[in-house]
Amino acid sequence: IAELEKPEEPADLPFTDLTQDWYMDSIRYVYEHELMYGTTDTTFAPDDALTRGMFVTMLYRMEGKPEATGNTSFTDVPANMYYAPAIAWASANGVVYGTSETAFSPEGKITREQMAAILYRYAQYKQYGTSASASLSAFSDDAAVSTYAKAPLSWAVAEKLVNGTDGKRLDPAGSATRAQASAIIMRYCQLIGQ
Repeated sequence: IAELEKPEEPADLPFTDLTQDWYMDSIRYVYEHELMYGTTDTTFAPDDALTRGMFVTMLYRMEGKPEATGNTSFTDVPANMYYAPAIAWASANGVVYGTSETAFSPEGKITREQMAAILYRYAQYKQYGTSASASLSAFSDDAAVSTYAKAPLSWAVAEKLVNGTDGKRLDPAGSATRAQASAIIMRYCQLIGQ
C-alpha cells in the first residue's frame, strides 16, 4: 500500500453532508489518504451507491497509481475516463473481471459481494494471506451469496472487514454505499495491508 502514512494533523473535512458518527473516522481516513474525494467541494454523498469504477479507482490509488499497460478489452471503459487507468491496471493483474467478456459496467453500482471479491483478489495480488475463513451461517441471508463470492465474503467476515448491514444480514446483492466502502477500505488498510 503506497505510503499511507497518517498525516500529523487531522484534516478538516470540507463536507457539509456528514451526519452519522459511525462513518466519520473512515471518511476522514480515505479523504486524508486521498483514496476518495467528495462528489463536490462540499459534499461527500455518504449514502450514495458506489460504482464499480469508483471502487477500482480507490484500490489503484492505494497502490500508488502504477503505470497501466495497455487498454482493457472492455468496450464500455472509454480511455478518457478517470477510472480507465485503474481498470486497465486491475484487469491486467487479475484484480477485476468484467460483468461480461466485453463489458466492465464501470458506472454500475457495486454490490457488497462484488466489493468483497475484488478486495479479496487485491489481497491475493499483494500476496497477503487470504486463508482466513468464517462461517456465513450466522447471517440470515447467507444462501443469497453468489458462488463466486462465498470464499471472498467468508474471508472478509473472518478478517472483520465486513460485519453485515445490521449484524444479521450480509445483503450480498445490495449496493454498497460510499460510506460503507470508506469503512471497509479503512479496515483493510489497518488490519490487512499494514
